[in-house]
Amino acid sequence: MFAIIRKILDLLSAREKLQLYLLFVSLAVMACIEMVGIASIMPFMAVVASPNVINTNKWLKQVYGFLEFSSLHKFLFFLGMLVLGLLVFINLFKTMNTWLILKYDNWLINRLSSRLLASYHNRPYDFFLNRNTNEMGKNLLLETNNVIMKVLDPGRQVLSNVLVSFFILVLLFVVNPFIATIAAVVLGGSYAIIYLITHKRMVSIGQGQFEANALKYKAATEALAGIKDLKILGREMEFLARYVVHAQHHAQSNISAGVISQLPRYALETIAFGGILIIILINLGSEETVNQMIPLLALYAFAGYRLLPALQQIFSGISTVRVNLPALEVLHQDMREGGVSANSDIVPLETKKLEPLPLTHELELKNVTFSYPGAKGPSLQEISLTIMPNTSIGFVGATGSGKTTAADIILGLLSPTSGQIMVDGMDIRSDNLASWQRNVGYVPQHIYLCDDTITHNIAFGVPEKEFDMAAVVRAARIANMNRFIENELPDGFETVIGERGVRLSGGQRQRIGIARALYHDPAVLIMDEATSALDGITEEAVMEALRNLSGKKTIITIAHRLTTVKDCDVIYLMEQGRIVNQGTYDELLKYSLWFQTAARMGS
Repeated sequence: MFAIIRKILDLLSAREKLQLYLLFVSLAVMACIEMVGIASIMPFMAVVASPNVINTNKWLKQVYGFLEFSSLHKFLFFLGMLVLGLLVFINLFKTMNTWLILKYDNWLINRLSSRLLASYHNRPYDFFLNRNTNEMGKNLLLETNNVIMKVLDPGRQVLSNVLVSFFILVLLFVVNPFIATIAAVVLGGSYAIIYLITHKRMVSIGQGQFEANALKYKAATEALAGIKDLKILGREMEFLARYVVHAQHHAQSNISAGVISQLPRYALETIAFGGILIIILINLGSEETVNQMIPLLALYAFAGYRLLPALQQIFSGISTVRVNLPALEVLHQDMREGGVSANSDIVPLETKKLEPLPLTHELELKNVTFSYPGAKGPSLQEISLTIMPNTSIGFVGATGSGKTTAADIILGLLSPTSGQIMVDGMDIRSDNLASWQRNVGYVPQHIYLCDDTITHNIAFGVPEKEFDMAAVVRAARIANMNRFIENELPDGFETVIGERGVRLSGGQRQRIGIARALYHDPAVLIMDEATSALDGITEEAVMEALRNLSGKKTIITIAHRLTTVKDCDVIYLMEQGRIVNQGTYDELLKYSLWFQTAARMGS
């Protein structure tokens, strides 16, 4: 239990902890007020059952005399209004407390999910190569909610109900120590025994529920994301079947958890109210005994009415926490490893302004070696090369030769296992990496497009108030798509292109990616198979536009088709992570057997 509390507190900032402690104080106050409310029923029922008690009870007699009541009826009415007013106050206080808790919980969900996203963004690129994005999305959107609503909130309810139960039992002990002791032993012991029997089962159910939910989320995402291929292949039922299996497992876990959490309720209701009936039957003697028992029984009934739900919520809350512990474990681990402090400001008011790191003399890779985690061998081996500003460089080679890995090293997405990447003699490290990346444009083979306008996809991630429409149009013109946008689309640059750009052709999607890379007018442009989805005519048009940048930008092209790198100043031929040859297109065509073979095959 202490480990659970520590992990929850690790997730919270100093301000969030203070607010949580204040909520705990309000819960303690509410428990005290509830005890007073329950106790208030006893004098009222005593007067109802036996009006003469006013003369025999010194406290009632003093109140009656001090307030100068003229009749028993008026005094009884006063007591009734006092009890009612106290109950109204208690419920108003509970309503306010509920509002504060809901406000805090939802605010905290927002803070934690934002902090978790920041921790993911803070990870190096190779982290995402080994982590499923569906799982991260589930953690971000679902598990943060579960940690608050199904771990923190039930835990807080357990504490609240423990306090309420304690104060009620104290009240009952003052009235009748024997009955209070019996109630505490029977009710508390029953819950404790059931918990000891079921808690290991709850942990097992929770782990199965967490895993089934993750697989269900993954199956649903894949079934929707790959809908085009599924329809063509006629495999919809296969993916539906995968989803149904995990959904059924998740549903079964929910059912088991729900049944176990409610298990003690009905049995203990019978025990508690059966006990009240036994007390009545035992004391059915004289009229005097009955009159004395009425206020006491009213107290027991009211106390039982509040105590049983409190005990049930304690058991149910502990069970809920146990089931959802895997969510807390994952969130705590991802937060801790992400390097984002709970007290850090994860929602900046303005986008950070960084000056681009200029490239004026040379970009140099010095003895760069890189190995992916878990790989049998290095993907790059002792790569050394120098790229001069405003030149065109090409990387070619067979699939798996290391071309894209070299590009990722230059982009700063991957850090060399050994060796250095230097810009004008400056070693690119974590402290200046962001400035270097501000001066680099990147066009991948597969372009990510969001369900938004063309403008928003070109100025990707730029706050709307900072949009530079002139830069959007300029980038689209260089990518050779401005005439298509302006003449063929009804809303021009404000046309919504659909999820992943489904309303555009492959070539159009690729050209939006090129325009995106050019939006910030970078000094270095890296094209990773960027024209592979274009037809020959469109590719030539884009390459012609890029030729206009020749001598104005440093262009690094990773290509499969040799025609794409034909105009490069230097072409590097890679094989098994090494540079095995280099030169111009004509030089390599003359001296490289691989290059000759690739050229004959039309690559």
